[in-house]
Amino acid sequence: MKQVDDTASEMIPMRLVISIAVIAVISFMVAFGYNSFSVIFAENQVENECNMLESKLYTMISSGVYRDVDEANTSDGTKRTHTFDFPDNLMFLAFGVDPDPDNNGNFDTGLTCNGSVIFYRIAGSNKQVIWFPEEGFKFREGKYVNNKWIINEDEQGFVFSSGGKTTLTFELVEKNHEKYILIHRNDGMDD
Repeated sequence: MKQVDDTASEMIPMRLVISIAVIAVISFMVAFGYNSFSVIFAENQVENECNMLESKLYTMISSGVYRDVDEANTSDGTKRTHTFDFPDNLMFLAFGVDPDPDNNGNFDTGLTCNGSVIFYRIAGSNKQVIWFPEEGFKFREGKYVNNKWIINEDEQGFVFSSGGKTTLTFELVEKNHEKYILIHRNDGMDD
């Protein structure tokens, strides 16, 4: 007569537990890798958008004409329009201001370094900074009043805080002999 091997049947639950643990570890590693890749990809996407804009702005400043915002009937300053396509995990992109200087999620207004900077942050990563020379690169938020764009009286930078497509126009303006880049938001959204 043959003997039945009872130890083999006792090993089945142990093998099942080990298999489930290995599958869980592999799944965790794949999810972590995908998340890291998506953050890196999103940062590269925003950086590329900013590099394209930077090229347009350097060209505009080197050969552009400034509009005096205090003069009522002056012609427009030199403009460049750029359509951004931001990833969904963009927390903010800010022209001229660090909207979250304490890194606590509470946005502040105002200016940083006289507005000659761009800050952006992707969810799951650190804040990134692009510095510009102060001469010519003073970003200001525009405000549409009486059929013309003027500098927002609070002299704030411009903050964009969501993913998706948006179109911004950058115009060379002058106020009290100071030169600025005025930002118009012209995609039908509130300023």
